[in-house]
Amino acid sequence: MVRMALISFLTNSINTRLLSSYLKENGFEATCYFCPVPFNAQNIQALVEHLRDRRISLVGISLVTDDYYSAVVVTDAVKKELGIPVIWGGAHVNVRPDECLRHADMICRGEGEEALLELVRKMAETGAIDTSIKNIWFKDNDAVIQNELRGLEENLDKYPFPDFDVGSQFVMEGSGFIPLNEKHLKGEYSIMTSRGCPYSCRYCYNNYRRQHYMGKGKYLRARTIDNVIEELSQAKQVFKNLRTINFWDDSFVARSMKDFETFNVRYRAEINLPFFALIEPMAFNHSKIKLLRDCGLSHLQVGIQTGSERINREIYNRQVSNKNVIEMARTLKELGITVIYDIIFNNPYETQEDVRETIKLLLSFPKPINVQGYNLIFYPGTALTERALKDGYISVKSEVEDFSTIEGKADSPIAMQGSAKVSSRFYSINYSSKDKEYLNTVITQFAYRFVPHTLIRFFSSSETPLKRAFFKVFIRFYQTGMKLVAPVYTR
Repeated sequence: MVRMALISFLTNSINTRLLSSYLKENGFEATCYFCPVPFNAQNIQALVEHLRDRRISLVGISLVTDDYYSAVVVTDAVKKELGIPVIWGGAHVNVRPDECLRHADMICRGEGEEALLELVRKMAETGAIDTSIKNIWFKDNDAVIQNELRGLEENLDKYPFPDFDVGSQFVMEGSGFIPLNEKHLKGEYSIMTSRGCPYSCRYCYNNYRRQHYMGKGKYLRARTIDNVIEELSQAKQVFKNLRTINFWDDSFVARSMKDFETFNVRYRAEINLPFFALIEPMAFNHSKIKLLRDCGLSHLQVGIQTGSERINREIYNRQVSNKNVIEMARTLKELGITVIYDIIFNNPYETQEDVRETIKLLLSFPKPINVQGYNLIFYPGTALTERALKDGYISVKSEVEDFSTIEGKADSPIAMQGSAKVSSRFYSINYSSKDKEYLNTVITQFAYRFVPHTLIRFFSSSETPLKRAFFKVFIRFYQTGMKLVAPVYTR
């Protein structure tokens, strides 16, 4: 009997629970472990003992880049103490497959339901691992077996809802694990109603994933509204203290108006909870957003990325005008929807004037403005990364173990008051953004409530030694006791 453990470093992991429910639907045992706190010797040992007690025979780990160190620690302990195979999946596997296979026995690229089920089914039938399964790469001594991607599943309604069976869900607390309970969800329920994205921004992981799936089926797929409402209705029955729903679709409004009219009626009648979603300015539609507001949309995360139309058009492949972005911001304010705006910092192709255009755009938004952001991340395989390699802004670096982050505090100019460095996690960085540091720091002031926009306009108009000195004094004294708007909507 194959008994699988699925490990995530995020308590509200949707993908982990989807894989678990699909395995169970097909007659296999699965246990989920959620490990949101740093590992130490005690909780690593607790995990190993838990896996041993439940006679786990296969371990799957889902990870993003910032989870890489934790995944390595867990994998090394599992293989040393239990000697059972480990498979990795998730965003980082698709970015750095070779790196992941230094530690994992297998990796799953792309979507995991069918590949994982086939892997487990053949293990159960033969007692061995079949190395010909599509989507999965296998380590074979010093070589790697690279199987092709299977076609994309277009009928997302075929998959069961995420697994919340308390008997097979455990959360790491302190030095051990306890059964999942409602307090761990903090009154929130996370859901995805689609897979893929309608856009192909040149810096985004969807840019290279579209290339991977070329000829493999429709990239953007959506569940039916009936299926979505059924899942949320079930969640309300299971979790009595739900306060909000989080829709984590890459672009929540990438549906027809008819879908949203149906959603509006059914969500109000059957769910009636405030909800959060992600959208892009290119997808903004007043009628759709009003329908969503009327049935509970209370918070949005909007990726504006830059106020430079040149950068958006020529570098990011985002066809949107500042006029439309401003109209969107004012509409969202009128509708009473709380918004946090994402900004990309320290792109080598942007000039100081481009950064000033971002400040100018933000100054045109109605107050208060919530801003968060990270430095540009060069994901392997994106069009922007290929361009930066060609232009010499980045270069391939030697293959060494790297546990640095790409979306931690150190990578955020907002958190670091403008001074965060561009991450060299994937490539060596051959350019400096020192000339933008002052203006980046000016942008961070939008993340503080009640900073007068008159002062922001004054500081951004030009840069002189006297103004720079005055700005340092301002930051040191004026912000004392002021509240930073926390970036609460991202992972």
